[in-house]
Amino acid sequence: MAKVIFICGFIGSGKTTYAKQLADTEPAFRFSIDEWMIPLYGEHMEREVFDARLATLTELFQRSALEMIDLNVSVIFDYGLWRRSDRVAMLAWANQHNLEAELHYLDVDFETCQQRALSRNSQRENKAYEMTPEMLDMFWTWFETPDSNEHVISIKSGAIDG
Repeated sequence: MAKVIFICGFIGSGKTTYAKQLADTEPAFRFSIDEWMIPLYGEHMEREVFDARLATLTELFQRSALEMIDLNVSVIFDYGLWRRSDRVAMLAWANQHNLEAELHYLDVDFETCQQRALSRNSQRENKAYEMTPEMLDMFWTWFETPDSNEHVISIKSGAIDG
């Protein structure tokens, strides 16, 4: 039976690497927000603009995911889902459509994420946003670690080379 898998993790936690590996083993179609946002809209933008564009793509991805699941194709949302409210909303959407859903959390410490994100700047090929230490520090304050009530599948830092 097809299912939807949501990937939660901070910048540099290895979400896309993990999602690609998972897509091969499931098999599943991946919706990677960075891989769509950057080619369509470019790099950095005001937060309100980013959020509006993210909402548009999320709606498109969700509609497409429903069609794929009807065709018995599993889907992966490679998003980040930093806020609990975002995770709750995605799981509520899945429940509303009676979808089997999983939330996978990449549990990687800030120092490892920062190191990976900064080293990736030179090799990102427009598939990931360029990050500065100041941006990472700010974004880390926005990240809400999933708690035990969220029923996540936790993937520890050593399992992924992000």
